[in-house]
Amino acid sequence: MLGDGIVPSNVGTGYLARMVLRRTKRLCDNAGVDAPLDELVDMQAERLEYENRDTIRDIVRTEVEKYRETLERGGRRVETLAEEYAKKGEPIPIEELIELYDSHGIQPDMVEEIAEEAGAEIDVPDDFYSLVAQRHDTPEAVEAADEDEEDRFEDLPETEKLYYDDQQRTQFEAVVLDVFEREEGYDVVLDQTMFYPEGGGQPADTGTLSTDDTTAEVTDVQIEDGVILHRADENPGKGEFVNGQIDGGRRRQLMRHHTATHIVIHAARQVLGEHIRQAGAQKGVDSSRIDVRHYDRISRADVKEIESLANELVMDNTQVAQDWPDRHDAEAEHGFDLYQGGIPPGEQIRLIQVADDIQACGGTHVARTGDIGSIKILNTERVQDGVERITFAAGEAAIESTQEKEDALYEAADVLDVSPEDVPETAERFFEEWKARGKEIEDLTEQLAAARAGGGGGGEEVDVGDRTAVVDRIDADMDELRATANALVEEGKIAVLGSGQSGAQFVVAVPDDSDVNAGEVVGELAGRVGGGGGGPPDFAQGGGPNVEDLDAALEDAPDVLRQIQDA
Repeated sequence: MLGDGIVPSNVGTGYLARMVLRRTKRLCDNAGVDAPLDELVDMQAERLEYENRDTIRDIVRTEVEKYRETLERGGRRVETLAEEYAKKGEPIPIEELIELYDSHGIQPDMVEEIAEEAGAEIDVPDDFYSLVAQRHDTPEAVEAADEDEEDRFEDLPETEKLYYDDQQRTQFEAVVLDVFEREEGYDVVLDQTMFYPEGGGQPADTGTLSTDDTTAEVTDVQIEDGVILHRADENPGKGEFVNGQIDGGRRRQLMRHHTATHIVIHAARQVLGEHIRQAGAQKGVDSSRIDVRHYDRISRADVKEIESLANELVMDNTQVAQDWPDRHDAEAEHGFDLYQGGIPPGEQIRLIQVADDIQACGGTHVARTGDIGSIKILNTERVQDGVERITFAAGEAAIESTQEKEDALYEAADVLDVSPEDVPETAERFFEEWKARGKEIEDLTEQLAAARAGGGGGGEEVDVGDRTAVVDRIDADMDELRATANALVEEGKIAVLGSGQSGAQFVVAVPDDSDVNAGEVVGELAGRVGGGGGGPPDFAQGGGPNVEDLDAALEDAPDVLRQIQDA
């Protein structure tokens, strides 16, 4: 499986690969096999003469480490479950066993061991793994279309696709075979068209259909049963001759991005390994993305190398060739790697070849790689376990993206008053200085708090039962109030502090063995300044908008403390 390009993940065949690896690892552990699993797998790969043995070993090592981390987390979950059901005197439900296996890779025999130690019981059914598999079965959706939808294309021939004959062409003439009214606009069917319908991750062309009397805006194009539907805002009229005009700039950018998609995945395979397979793609005018199956994160160094290889191919100005072979002949010659973007219908399939990369593809492409202009990788991210997303721009969009990043760099350089190449070093230096100053401020705040707590402030000290309470107004931020309150509590005192710096704010802190509830005190004081607050019995904060009432509230604080203590 791994040698054929399958990457362990949580979906599809990747899920099966992951479960097989984890079960193998578990069996090796139970049998007392000391050899690392990647070495054992490598021996098998060598016997089968796989060329990508290093990649296979990397995948296995990565999966074994992920499994170890999962077992550590999942083991704690099993212990908790076992103790819970042991107390109830009930066996651990089968649903819990499936979840532990499916989400954590913990097999029933391991659960049984831990459960036995905790005094819990489990009953593993003979069809356990079939039950797990049922979780991942996706029944085919059966859509019941009404008879009108089924019959409306019955008498219409398949639309002739002119965009395969000349992908650079943007104008054409056609006859309107039929028009179907929609809730908003019309579906126009032509005998032939240059408009590419949405498909294969490529958006539809847009443009116009014109007669002598009207011009219809085409905003979307779809294909159903071989019939291409031009979704337009006007009805050009059944039987009319129309002049079609495609948005040429949009078409060129989509062509650049589609061919660039083939080039990027080809370059990724050269850099990351032959296991790289497409897991999804979406082309666009301003940017495109391609999802690839890969067992690790794509590093910055990988990105630079992929981008460089991709642009080398662009600069080589290689011809982008298309061919229409018999499906079986193509599969016999090139294998099923042809179907990176899915399996197309029909006995004949269209192949697109860029250098050594050959894929079955129905999209529009440039004539030569040099027509792309340039490719810029914008970002990479992990969209799910075992799938990395590469977002990139091609042609004009690549230039615009580079210029935007340069603008940001030059703006940062102006702010820092340094040259662009000095921005990283200067930013790092400023960040370290900022952290150092923050630490210095924090230390000074603690020193000031300690000084205030030790009598350095002007706070009033009052007796509340057998405790001393310090009531003080310190117009500082909440960090300083909290630090001062903590310092007072360390001396065994009750702290009631107020600040008028940002509204009227209070912090109340009491020693652990005090019979005064800090939350109740804050609630009472905050109410006197038009607000509220609260918190745990030992530390609370709150406030309100009425700063003019702050001093009066603090004057009442000793009485509030005594009332709450006596309550």
